[in-house]
Amino acid sequence: MSINDARKFVVKLRENHKFRNKTLETTGLEDLSSFLHSEGLIFDQRELIKAMGECMEQLESQVSD
Repeated sequence: MSINDARKFVVKLRENHKFRNKTLETTGLEDLSSFLHSEGLIFDQRELIKAMGECMEQLESQVSD
């Protein structure tokens, strides 16, 4: 499991509409997990939450600058 993979996932969701749509088209946790593994992204929920928190902090700092 990798926090770096979770960070990559968050960035890809934000920047790549095709990837985001493919992610949203998954039909459940197993399907989502298979899709992410096929993309080389392996992380757990805690790592995803940490990566999302970092992203939110970045956005907040951009707004306040």
